[in-house]
Amino acid sequence: MGGMKAAETTSTVRAVGNSVSTDGGNPEMGLVSVKSADEGGLVADQATVGSDSMDLVGDRVVYNTLGWVKAALIMIAETISLGILSLPAVLAAIGLVPGILFIVVFGLMSTYTGFVVYQFKMKYPGMTSIAHGMELAFGRSGRWVAEITQDLMLVFIMAAHIVIFSVAFNSLTEHAICTTAFMAMGAFVSFLVSLPRTMKGNSYFSMFSCASIATATFVAMIGICISRPGYGQTHAITPSGLTSFTKAAVAVSSIILAYNGHIAYPTIISEMRKPTDFPKALILLETLTISFYILVAVVIYAFAGQHVAAPALGSASPLVRKIAYAFAVPTIIVAGVILALVAAKQFYRYVWEDWKKMPRVMQEKSARATWSWRGILAVVWVLAWVIACVIPFFGLLLGLIGAMFGTWFALGFPAMLWLGMNWAGSLRESYGRTWKKMALAGLNVFIVVVCAAICVLGTYGSIEGIAANSSVGGRKPFSCASNI
Repeated sequence: MGGMKAAETTSTVRAVGNSVSTDGGNPEMGLVSVKSADEGGLVADQATVGSDSMDLVGDRVVYNTLGWVKAALIMIAETISLGILSLPAVLAAIGLVPGILFIVVFGLMSTYTGFVVYQFKMKYPGMTSIAHGMELAFGRSGRWVAEITQDLMLVFIMAAHIVIFSVAFNSLTEHAICTTAFMAMGAFVSFLVSLPRTMKGNSYFSMFSCASIATATFVAMIGICISRPGYGQTHAITPSGLTSFTKAAVAVSSIILAYNGHIAYPTIISEMRKPTDFPKALILLETLTISFYILVAVVIYAFAGQHVAAPALGSASPLVRKIAYAFAVPTIIVAGVILALVAAKQFYRYVWEDWKKMPRVMQEKSARATWSWRGILAVVWVLAWVIACVIPFFGLLLGLIGAMFGTWFALGFPAMLWLGMNWAGSLRESYGRTWKKMALAGLNVFIVVVCAAICVLGTYGSIEGIAANSSVGGRKPFSCASNI
């Protein structure tokens, strides 16, 4: 579910007029570039990205030193996050065979759309984010659509981190206090950790976060294999009596969310020593991710059975569950904080650069810079806390996020970038209507249609599931009841 985490991986350099400045972590800034109009209507940034040359900033030298193996490791760290904990429940909802098939198919589609992002970045090196790419392809309106979608997705995923924080501490303390209070505690702790405006070494934090959730998952998986709480209660295709449209829609959306790493790709490519090696990193990422997802989903589903929990750590015995959640706490906090930094910096830029027209304030250590940052962070975390309290269902919340937002970054927006790059305006004539181009155009149109369909059906199914779960039992919005 990641991707969002590396939107501010390292400091880059950008040219402003005849001067050069650095932006340490703004996902919408970065790269040395000089813009010129392209004959097809897109803006091409004539920059050398990832060359072996160096950029001078005063008396400092900044190199593009990221090799493809480390790039792949960062991408893996950005992709594997909380989304993996919902995959065993996906198999329970639609069955072993369809579940594995969807994990593989969406993994391959994610590989293709990741390659499209790479192609677009190579053609327009100044592209700093998918939202920026949407602006290059479709104008300012394209950027606003992508940025709003990105900001909402980040806040909703922050809410998912608050929900699982409450689940973890309900498990660790055996529901010592009200669940809503645990959520408030999670939001407050995360707010405090988010206060610094920069997070140096963000890629290492991401790797640590990935190692944390992977360890927690393996601990739970081993424990479930030993205890076998529902061994044998599995289905190749789940009978209609044990599932529903709602569960199936949420399942498909959850799979897509687990592949959401695309938002980080432009930044990672910019930092690579040889950007042309990015496809190697992408293939390594998808190979390991697909394999790991299938392993975890199949093993936990096989031994936990049809009623496997979401998050999957909840299917382990009480003791193993506590150990697993203890390992998961770093991911729950750190990954959520990185998301908050990306979202808050976006709003910070809106305030000082777009609204107040005072971008230099963002670099200040003044009271107005500090308190405006803290205020934005507080608003973002309070909003995430409210969402978490209103939708206290981890699996359904992930399904909603995947349907409404994740589908567009993993599938829809990259496919639209291909269409904008190859078939917008006069580019149709320059590329020609060869059968290969027509086939690729058809593929990308198909991906956009699939994305839109999953968005509508998945959102409907998730909302229906949230309403149904809120009407029964004690897990209502702002409830004190345990959510284990």
